[in-house]
Amino acid sequence: MFGEIPLTAIITFILIIVGLALGFLLLKVQGE
Repeated sequence: MFGEIPLTAIITFILIIVGLALGFLLLKVQGE
């Protein structure tokens, strides 16, 4: 069950996704 996943793992996963999204947006803006 997914209920066994620790909260820290979820937070870390979200931070990584947000970081990649921000990095992609910054590269896209600088490319213009």
